[in-house]
Amino acid sequence: MVIDEITSTVLDIPLACPITMSFGEVSRQTTVLVRARCSDGVVGYGEADLLGGPHWGVESAESVKATIDRYIAPALIRQRFSGAEAISSALGKTIKGNAAARGSVEMALLDILGRRLGLPASTLFGGALRDRLPVAWTLSNGATALDIEDGERAIEERGHRQFKLKIGVARDPKCEYKRVGEICRAFEGRALITADINQGWDTITARKWLPAFADVGLHAIEQPLPAWDIDGMARIQALLDIPVVADEAITGLRTAQRVVQSKAAYAISLKPNRDGGMWTTRKIAAVAEASGIGLYGGTMIETSLGTAALAMLYSAVPQLALGTELFGPLRLAGDIAATPLVVRDGALDVPTGPGFGIELDMEQVRFFTRND
Repeated sequence: MVIDEITSTVLDIPLACPITMSFGEVSRQTTVLVRARCSDGVVGYGEADLLGGPHWGVESAESVKATIDRYIAPALIRQRFSGAEAISSALGKTIKGNAAARGSVEMALLDILGRRLGLPASTLFGGALRDRLPVAWTLSNGATALDIEDGERAIEERGHRQFKLKIGVARDPKCEYKRVGEICRAFEGRALITADINQGWDTITARKWLPAFADVGLHAIEQPLPAWDIDGMARIQALLDIPVVADEAITGLRTAQRVVQSKAAYAISLKPNRDGGMWTTRKIAAVAEASGIGLYGGTMIETSLGTAALAMLYSAVPQLALGTELFGPLRLAGDIAATPLVVRDGALDVPTGPGFGIELDMEQVRFFTRND
């Protein structure tokens, strides 16, 4: 496989409803769409998703586009690739860090590889082990009544049986404790609830409050501390009888290994956008599996393109103890796929077409393209 062209485009897609995070409210998703063309004319697409800017990591949409256009594309044009491992290796040697930029280009090249073979990309990761994936819904309104109403609607309309509750916003933890308790009671016996703090607390706050949070019926706690504080995460996990899920703490294969060795979490959220590519994420899953660590199929609120790519990867992972959160298309006010993916009965059907099985609506791509 020889690559003739790699281009990137920044898209701004409004969210169907603003999301309240620990760093503030977000009303749009910024996506870098990557298009790659092979020497035989086959085209593939990938994406990087940077919700709210560089709050989780060091990258922004602007830096991702610049890295792709100025460094990655010139280095890969006319190179010959023999398969998925060769693609991942070449990207790792071409540029350090810049996980979202690398991952989006790798995604586009894997799409090409699957299309050239006439096979779903899940085959590249060992083959799909399941054809449907359970999908959690995120409760991120920031108000108890609104979150309960949102959850009831999600159960009734789409059959979700798991929720991720966004907390850690700059408020009194006592108020958060009351809110979490009310929401857990509202859905007791009907849906599992994970509280996502998005690095919003320090160690003192977490040690004081998380044992009480665990007692109200939470299923898991995701990333309570800053990404760098893996030792603090280990101390917190030792206090709790429910899993701490590592998310932003994972920045690649080595940090995943450190989290596992430190016993800083009993579960890891998988995210190719954060990990530096789908192939690296598959290796992280293998490290977790070998260590008895649970896995959660994470999201950065992808379009149907990125969601299909992640669904194919997650379908090939032997165990997903905490399910997935592939709700990206549901959170967007628009999509770039000709046929957007849908969630039915709390689950997403894994696409089966060649590559990622998604054809783009180019009018929608042009509509959401940033013009500045």
